[in-house]
Amino acid sequence: MDNNVKVVTTGRTPKRVSWLRRFRALLATSLLGSLAWSANAQTLDVDLAAGARFAAEHCGSCHGATGQSAAPNFPRLAGQNETYLVKQLKDFASGDRKSPLMKEKVAMMDDRMIRSLAAHYASQKAASTPSDDPQLMAVGQFVYERGNVYAGLPACLSCHGTHGRGSANMPRLAGQHPSYLEAQLLHFNQRERSNDSAIMTVISARMSQLETRAVAEYLGALK
Repeated sequence: MDNNVKVVTTGRTPKRVSWLRRFRALLATSLLGSLAWSANAQTLDVDLAAGARFAAEHCGSCHGATGQSAAPNFPRLAGQNETYLVKQLKDFASGDRKSPLMKEKVAMMDDRMIRSLAAHYASQKAASTPSDDPQLMAVGQFVYERGNVYAGLPACLSCHGTHGRGSANMPRLAGQHPSYLEAQLLHFNQRERSNDSAIMTVISARMSQLETRAVAEYLGALK
């Protein structure tokens, strides 16, 4: 018998319930929501030059004009997936993702500028943060690629891909500041951030402090 399967008896018919089955069901629901959002997104022409100008004038002090933020409390945007960036900007505008500063910035943009800014940052070359702790990196790679069956933690790559580059609707995690990744996992865990897939609340709650740090370190070093 699968050691991860719990048998629950209700009346005459036993039901087999596993964390993997629950994860797959929640993941399917989240993906359907992401696909629906993409299908409803407007297809507008983008102006890369206008996006670059807006980035230099309004975003560069925090994120860098080319998306290479120097301070780790601000995410790197260079190479981030364009559709994902558009969604995040619109979530800041609607208040689904909380940030008074970002809400103020997005209020200055129409739909075309949002897409132009996202396209600008997506077109930039991504960076990375080399690690000097190979043992911690090894732990992070294991958890990212295989999860933790004892904690009911699925592999991160099932959503974010083998190299942490995500997809149109999933963020690129490769090369992100490790401390920023840790902070976002904490926000998901404490339900301070809920604008993305609900599965992140579950996953962050099942990660130990060591696993969180190790996965962030591993992802930050990826290119």
